Amino acid sequence: MGRAGAKLARLNSVLELEAATEGASATSLIESLRAGRLDRSDDPEAHYREIVPAARRRRLSQYFTPPDVARLMTRWIAAIAPRSVLDPAVGPGIFLRTVRHECPEAAITAVDVDPVALAAARAALGDARRVRFVEGDFLTWEHRGTFDACIANPPYLRHHDMAYAFDIHDAIGRRNGIALSRLTNLYVLFILEICRRLRAGGRAAIVVPGEWMNANFGTPLKEWLLGRDWLHTIVCYSHAATVFEDALTTASVLLIEKPGRARRDRRVRSIYVKEDASRDAVEAAVFGAGAADDRLLVQRLDSAVLMTLPKWEDALAHGMREPLAGFTRLGALASTRRGIATGANGFFHLRPSELRRIGVRDASTRACVGRAADVRGCVFTADDLRGLEGGDRRCRLLDVRGEPSARERAYLARGKREGIASRYLCAARGPHWYRMEPRPPAPVWAGVFARAGLRFVWNVAGVANLTAFHCIYPHVDDPLFAAALAACLNSTLVKEQALQHVRVYGAGLAKVEPRDLLEIPVPDLRATPKATMRRLRDSLLALDRAQRHGRRSAAGALDDAVREAAADALRS
Repeated sequence: MGRAGAKLARLNSVLELEAATEGASATSLIESLRAGRLDRSDDPEAHYREIVPAARRRRLSQYFTPPDVARLMTRWIAAIAPRSVLDPAVGPGIFLRTVRHECPEAAITAVDVDPVALAAARAALGDARRVRFVEGDFLTWEHRGTFDACIANPPYLRHHDMAYAFDIHDAIGRRNGIALSRLTNLYVLFILEICRRLRAGGRAAIVVPGEWMNANFGTPLKEWLLGRDWLHTIVCYSHAATVFEDALTTASVLLIEKPGRARRDRRVRSIYVKEDASRDAVEAAVFGAGAADDRLLVQRLDSAVLMTLPKWEDALAHGMREPLAGFTRLGALASTRRGIATGANGFFHLRPSELRRIGVRDASTRACVGRAADVRGCVFTADDLRGLEGGDRRCRLLDVRGEPSARERAYLARGKREGIASRYLCAARGPHWYRMEPRPPAPVWAGVFARAGLRFVWNVAGVANLTAFHCIYPHVDDPLFAAALAACLNSTLVKEQALQHVRVYGAGLAKVEPRDLLEIPVPDLRATPKATMRRLRDSLLALDRAQRHGRRSAAGALDDAVREAAADALRS
């Protein structure tokens, strides 16, 4: 186990460097907060944002809970009249104030790694009786007691931004009897430690980004919570309702109840909150009061069924979907990989004019699409590639395979001087840091990000792609099969089902990973006659023409062809 203050020391060194350029040290910030009389402010969090630089708040992952969400969470824990309450990431202290109001007799322990946030919380509360402030990292905090209730908005810090001198995932995993991926975000570790410090019969309310419900790293957490019957309710906010200011992410509230004995009802209540749902309607749903509200989708989902779902968000938002007859996993028909990662797109992915100026030979490059915006429809052709070249767009990938020419050597020498060769991906390639991974062009592309639904492209031109797209390689080496598969993926039927396997962030931004793609249900084309495949291909080409001309194309013909392919699979 590492030293409890190790992370704080590293964070402080970074923050001191930032303070030197911003003129805002921790001491000066604390003085400003004290002078600001936060206890008289109607919105201490807004006052905190005005005083504390955004760079510091981002570095410490400080995104604040809206008052209506804080009130909902506080009422959940207040229902058991707790005598002791823990807030392990107190920030400027909105939970301190709501807990003090709802549970005036409770003793509160407030922990935070940031002395500035603690000072703000103390100043905003005013009367700090029955409150213990602890400056330190909750995940290495050595307190051995338990609490009647916990309430938290943990730091939204991704795994690659964590600063620990030891394997924090292994340490927390061993402590809680769970195997964690090292891609697990910090807030999952907080959830585990919060539950561990909760007494039997206690309650916790935790607000976190919604990504854990669909991310692969969230699977162990879901199994851990369900296996112990601790997850009572999930409140999931629609992507249209951006809960965290300054953070492009969805939000969910986990309402935990740690029963003293086995629960008879093992179902989990889910409440999906649409954009225009009122605070009172959400609270009524949480506490089982009030009439039905069409702005909410309230369900009771069996834990055993939830265990079988790799991703939860679609089931919470739309209810359980029945599996489609005649469909199979995309993984039965194709494999997937991410696009080519260069390590320095600006250096390796070049315009034709840049190649001429540098003097790079055609043999040392290959055609490559780098941006989703450079693909207009759902079919990418040789004419599209010529259009990019004629428009002098970035569409050639530097990939020197043989001995570089003199002018190429000069360009590569410049890359060394600029530190390109020492970047992580480039350095990992060994002595030939400028050679790209030898990945064959993928017959079908899948867009990584999308706001208006997932995007799939039939790569007729046979060019390479960077990480804006994932690669789909059909097991059948046949252009007609690839076209039929791309057509199925673009159909309304399949895209609706695919929502079960993507991650949705704030403002409707969807993201899909290569492994997620494998779970998308598609018609089993292994039994599809050539005539149906040609119909699928022709429907895809018609959809492509409509997209290029900005027409709202009816997807009926494509969906009919997809149904026909599924029926063929059932008959085989």
